[in-house]
Amino acid sequence: MTERPTVLLVDDESAILETLSLQLRRDHKVLVADSGAEALRLLASSGPVAAVISDLRMPEMDGVELLRRVQVEYPDTTRVLHTAQSDLNSAIAAINDGGVYRYLAKPVGTDELRATVHDAVERHGRSTADRELLDKTLKASLQALFGVLQLASPLAFARAGRIRTLVSELCHQMQLDALWEIEVAAMASQLGAVTLPPSVLAKLDKGLPCTDDEQGMVDAMPGVAVQLLKNIPNLSDVIEIVRGLSLNPPPHPSPLVEAAVDVIRTAIDFETLESRGLEVESAITVLECRDHSALNVLAALRKVKGCVQVKEKVRGLRVVDLEVGMRVAEDIVATNGLVLIGRGMVVTELLLDRLNNFARMIEIIEPVLAVPGARRF
Repeated sequence: MTERPTVLLVDDESAILETLSLQLRRDHKVLVADSGAEALRLLASSGPVAAVISDLRMPEMDGVELLRRVQVEYPDTTRVLHTAQSDLNSAIAAINDGGVYRYLAKPVGTDELRATVHDAVERHGRSTADRELLDKTLKASLQALFGVLQLASPLAFARAGRIRTLVSELCHQMQLDALWEIEVAAMASQLGAVTLPPSVLAKLDKGLPCTDDEQGMVDAMPGVAVQLLKNIPNLSDVIEIVRGLSLNPPPHPSPLVEAAVDVIRTAIDFETLESRGLEVESAITVLECRDHSALNVLAALRKVKGCVQVKEKVRGLRVVDLEVGMRVAEDIVATNGLVLIGRGMVVTELLLDRLNNFARMIEIIEPVLAVPGARRF
């Protein structure tokens, strides 16, 4: 037996609710609410609702506001306004604004009510089927796109997977909504890697510094991703998140985009430092020294990695900022992998001279990690 579709009736007059329920109960599962707040509670707890039929004039939240909320939160649910003839202009305005499918004038006859609800339920069915088809198309498009990345650049695809995993962990830790969109944006942020020369991609995979020209290619990756994604439907939030990762993001992003960008950028930076060989604590410390705008994300990163704040304050520094007496917290390494100063060493005049001499001949990976004010021993 086919399950009866669910409709929700909203009116602050119990007699009207009872009358409408009697007219619809034969063919539908009927829910009733005497206020907008109660209607939203029922929608959240009752499973899919095919149609909402709401009175216009109600205390606290009127019917237009309620149906607008339904449109945003339950876009597949068909919205019908039930109103007196004197409120006809308001009903027409609500329809023209796009939030309402149809209106019913009080008092509504049984045949008109049943016919309108029947049409509303059918519209819900078509909307649901269209959305399911769109979701399948969207998923297939993304799978094809990421499949191309996997074939064209296994290194970039693996890196994107590591970034996505960390982003997912951070989002769960921070209890962020829109996890699906943020995870897709994390993967998509690496799509531009298909344009990188193999030498630049190898540096990116190992966390090694790039030349100015190479860094320009890396910085262009979000723009490449936006161009690849822009014709895929239902990805507006994903595209805005990826665009927010560029050097010159659009001003005034939404709270979702701003939070997502902070999370993904932190995950990318952490991946780069970890690929370089830095230990977890050292990598997080570098990020804490580098960026004070996402401290909430870095706090979540410490929790995800099970890494508590150390008592000694480790700082991420440029080589030229090292001072005699500091203790090196992580190996100081050249871009060719040569270890110039090992972890635990205390910086002396002789070691500074050594670093300065090497810096003239070879690039040194920065920042370097050191504990300030350490005693010599």
